[in-house]
Amino acid sequence: MRYLPRLAVGTIQPGAGDGVVWALLAALHLLDDAPVFFHDSCSFAVRDPSPVVLGRPGRHLDSWAMTRSDALCAIARATTERETALVAGAFDSARAAGAGTPASSLDKLAAWLDLPRVAVVDVAQLASRGIAGIPQCDALLLDRVADARAAAYWQTTLEALWKTPVLGWLEEAATLRAACAAIAPGEQPSRDLCLALAQRLLPTLRIERLRALARRVPPLPVENDAWLTVSGNRRFRLAVAYDNVYAGYYPETLDLLEAAGADICDFSPQRSEAIPDEADIVYFGCGHPETQPEALARNHCLMQSLRSFAARGGRIYAEGSGAAYLCREMVLPDGRAVPMTGLLPATARCTGQPWTAEPAEIVFGASSWLAPAHLALRGYRHSGWQLEPRGPLISYALDARQRLDLIGRGNVIASRVLVNLAANRHLLRQFFQPYVPVAGAVRRPG
Repeated sequence: MRYLPRLAVGTIQPGAGDGVVWALLAALHLLDDAPVFFHDSCSFAVRDPSPVVLGRPGRHLDSWAMTRSDALCAIARATTERETALVAGAFDSARAAGAGTPASSLDKLAAWLDLPRVAVVDVAQLASRGIAGIPQCDALLLDRVADARAAAYWQTTLEALWKTPVLGWLEEAATLRAACAAIAPGEQPSRDLCLALAQRLLPTLRIERLRALARRVPPLPVENDAWLTVSGNRRFRLAVAYDNVYAGYYPETLDLLEAAGADICDFSPQRSEAIPDEADIVYFGCGHPETQPEALARNHCLMQSLRSFAARGGRIYAEGSGAAYLCREMVLPDGRAVPMTGLLPATARCTGQPWTAEPAEIVFGASSWLAPAHLALRGYRHSGWQLEPRGPLISYALDARQRLDLIGRGNVIASRVLVNLAANRHLLRQFFQPYVPVAGAVRRPG
């Protein structure tokens, strides 16, 4: 059992902004409360304040992609008794009518992890549209408050009607709100913006009440890490593509691989002359290759190093926009075609549209070194790239409608679906196993 101070903080109205959450994270950091930030989804299409405020990327919890055991393991691995886990997102009531069921639910995570619930209430929206029912929460933070007089009115009203304490409020601050709204999904707010929001919240924040709420939690049952033990005499080496183009990795994935004994070495697809020596697997995460296509294409030495590695039977895995680097060419929104490694006879086409992360479950219809046939993985499909076959390829997805979501040739595998190993721990051991080809259904994407 582990005692971990923790909170769930989320909006309860459709269309409400992130300003209060960013302000609260920065305020807790300034007060030395050692917050650890968690998103309520494994989607990368979120705006992450953690790198600029805390100096490390936000973590992920997901009630759709993870089991309760996965979520318990993830929060316990990332948080200590002296830190405060802040799980942020939107409660189910914030889902717009007709939007369908979200892949992950902050309400469900709160139930799984015994998280006290702090609801962010946009009082400007509340005044004009009202709200259906009384939210099930333990405390309130008020957003877009006109002034101190309005704050007193809303605090008195909501505490009387909802029987829930108000622990602070954030004023309208139109200039700061405009800066928040200008940040695209998947991008980060600036540190200055988060600190400016925190300075507006701090004078109204009832910090001792908030701390007491975070500490008023039962201990969490946490399994031991025996399942991480991987046998073998030689340390497994994972080469990770990492630079300003490719930096989209789940921190939980890298943590679990290291905990299981992996030696993680990074290289730059733009600047490195070769992949790290004695690599067992080369791993490309998500990023923005469309921003530096010429720099990637000019690095012929690294491309040849990858081709030689693949020709020797080396295993290569890429997901999201990382898959574009393995294709024959990358086609940009302006129509330019830029040559890539050619490890897969396919074209990667950048749509140029703001990308969304679509929940996807893929069942393997063919065996590979990554997974045996009939095993399922859950993740989020990157909508910003399309893969178009230009030659024979293996489609690993059992469902024909997903045939271009998970493709490969030889030991090279590319996926449009971003996979968090903390949510797919059954895949982790596959990274450490010597690959023995297994017969399976092979289809060429049509």
